[in-house]
Amino acid sequence: MKRKLARLKVFGCASLFLLGLTTGSSAVAQRLVSLNPCFDEWAPQWLPETWEFIPSTAHGNRLERVLRTNPDIVLYGTYTNPRLVSQLSAATRTVLVKEPNTWVQWQETLTHVGGELQLEQSLQSWKRQQQRQLAQLPKLTESVLVIMPNQYSWGGGSFIVNMLRANDIPVLVADESQQLVQISLEQLIQLKPLRVVLDGFSSDYARANEWLWHSALKPWLTARRVVQIKPTVSGCPAQRAVEYMQQVVMP
Repeated sequence: MKRKLARLKVFGCASLFLLGLTTGSSAVAQRLVSLNPCFDEWAPQWLPETWEFIPSTAHGNRLERVLRTNPDIVLYGTYTNPRLVSQLSAATRTVLVKEPNTWVQWQETLTHVGGELQLEQSLQSWKRQQQRQLAQLPKLTESVLVIMPNQYSWGGGSFIVNMLRANDIPVLVADESQQLVQISLEQLIQLKPLRVVLDGFSSDYARANEWLWHSALKPWLTARRVVQIKPTVSGCPAQRAVEYMQQVVMP
């Protein structure tokens, strides 16, 4: 009986040791592969130095090239090609970074990703840093309107507007219920923001500058403070929120 109890004790200790190895395995160095350009600069900011990171530019989201990197984990976004995600999920572990619709959802996304990667402390530390940097920005009392190429503006239901308002920036919108609002030039010049944010305009796309060159818009813009957000920043507003809002509030 004593021998049996001894064997059970040894077996139990061995099981606990193996369980410890299993639960702690994700804490060791991992090779993380990104499928989204927005993650390429963001993830290295909070990944442990022992982890290896491979950006999307290294493989171009080609299945064969991604698999050739021998990833431990693949990080993908809401709008990543679902067929690619399905094929990769059959071969390795994939983790979704959900595209947020609100600033609160972005905080939830950070918590979720931290849990999935077992890097809760790293992501929480990064989140607190982002919040501190945002809190240090100058306060803005001027009303803001965000317009985009081809007669579009961000509406009240968009992440951009919600993010700005969550950080105490007053935003004027053409429609509170919509994410994207298409407005005519006549409607635009009826709006009276003190600051206009040009979001995503590109100098090498002629139609993107349609409003900027229109004779009716020039005096309207001249009477306001105009801020331009680079496409690289406006395309990743959650990850690069500090840069986005720096450009919005700075003189």
